[in-house]
Amino acid sequence: MDERGIIIADRDADFRRQVAEYFRKAGYEVETTDSTVHVLCSILQKKTPVLLLGSDFDQKVSSSDLIHLLKKCNRHLNVIMVSDDLPLTQARQVRKAGIFYQAMKPVENGDTEELGLAVECAFKTYRADRQQERMEAAMRRRAHRRESVAKQPASVSRRFSWLIALAVLIFGTSFLALSAAESVQRGGNLGIWLFLGFCALLVVAQFFPVFRIKLPHRIMAQQAAKEQAASSDKKSS
Repeated sequence: MDERGIIIADRDADFRRQVAEYFRKAGYEVETTDSTVHVLCSILQKKTPVLLLGSDFDQKVSSSDLIHLLKKCNRHLNVIMVSDDLPLTQARQVRKAGIFYQAMKPVENGDTEELGLAVECAFKTYRADRQQERMEAAMRRRAHRRESVAKQPASVSRRFSWLIALAVLIFGTSFLALSAAESVQRGGNLGIWLFLGFCALLVVAQFFPVFRIKLPHRIMAQQAAKEQAASSDKKSS
């Protein structure tokens, strides 16, 4: 993107040459054309910030429709409409389409002060809009990072609790299984009863969130569908 780029689009070759010379001396990168297709391609590809557009530039496409299309190509584009005498109806249409400024076409070679001030102001507005956009993007990135950091400890703690629960279950099951085996070898039933009691405890523990085993999504969806069908049958009956 050319931060100092200007496109001058007008059917008057003398006007294009005169204004282009003035802005090149002022340090701008100037491109001139009398083709609507050229303007569209330049705005779409180069994202030129400022366009000086003649009011009668295209006889087949109205100025308001052209401006609306150009703003779709580059929403940061500042269009300065240049005209000798713009009818009130057309002036309202181009303002509604989103022009930045409406300027009178210079009569003499040195009569370009108004255009110069309008272009300078258009570039200031363009830079301010881009700066605001960058600030908003940076704020969104910071907010996203904060959300990611805030979610991370909760997920880590949940995983840690699952690991502890799993370790306790494995250790308890192994210990009681060994105790049951030793009890059987000694001819006693205490180990077996302890092992059976621990298995019962595992079943009861499913009611606690830490130890609860989550069913796969497909099984849960099937259960929800069955419950919904049952409730529908009850309502219909």
